[in-house]
Amino acid sequence: MGSDTNPNMPDAAILKALNAKVEAPLGGRLNRHWLVNVNREQLVLRLWHGGVRMDDIDYEAKLLQGIAGLGWPVAPVIGEPIAQDGQVWGLFPFLRGEPPSVDNPAAEQRARGRLLAQFHQDLLRLGAFGQRRGWRRCEEILFDEGLDRLLSAHEQERPEEEMRMLRWHLERARKRAEGLRLHDRPGIVTHGDFTTWNLRFQGDRLTGILDFELAHWDHRVGEFALAWRGKYDEVILGYDEVSPLEPDEWELITPMWWAGLIELACNHLKEGSWDDGWMIRKLLERSPLMGPDAVPYR
Repeated sequence: MGSDTNPNMPDAAILKALNAKVEAPLGGRLNRHWLVNVNREQLVLRLWHGGVRMDDIDYEAKLLQGIAGLGWPVAPVIGEPIAQDGQVWGLFPFLRGEPPSVDNPAAEQRARGRLLAQFHQDLLRLGAFGQRRGWRRCEEILFDEGLDRLLSAHEQERPEEEMRMLRWHLERARKRAEGLRLHDRPGIVTHGDFTTWNLRFQGDRLTGILDFELAHWDHRVGEFALAWRGKYDEVILGYDEVSPLEPDEWELITPMWWAGLIELACNHLKEGSWDDGWMIRKLLERSPLMGPDAVPYR
């Protein structure tokens, strides 16, 4: 809940307990954030989204601590999260800087891909970090027979063309993944949303990597899902300059991307909800990097 006078402000009791004063709202996609002053130090106060579980918070907190230990500019939680009245709050360091310039989109994407490859090389040092609750790798998604039953159960509720499109992409992704022996491939803990708005720079110096709420265990090319989004090819090409992809990894990029979109769509079906068409639009994206998968939907 918010303060007694402003629902967009943090709970007054939390501010009092932390001896914190709000300086500015910072927003957030799922979690909400405020820039606060605590004992003359600028920090970030987070309110985790409703329904969050402590094991999810613990996963992210452990990951941030590990990445900070590798020397990367992230913001580990300060102390322990505070649970109060069904809400969970936490304090984090404030990472200064601005998102990278996108005046030259291709150059920004290429540089971000190179940075991502360097980041991954260090993330490997964290070892078998384990999976985050609610996440799974693309092979678990694609070969889940429950998806077929779910699509069949809901095909009368949704436009016929949307359901046909989901099935078409699911079958193509399965066919592409069949010979890749994905269960035997190594994994890595990924950021999950390595985008411009989650990076901070001061000049050419990286000063912050934000928002690990989508971090999870995956194939390393799983990171391309939201960094590439089916069209920002320079991100992948920049990554490949620093850490060359194996032939099977090039083959995996598209089925990995489609698997995530199809699972999101199926989650909406389970919940009786639907998005604004974003997932379908993304399924229809085509890129030269898709190889044989670049053929149009038909």
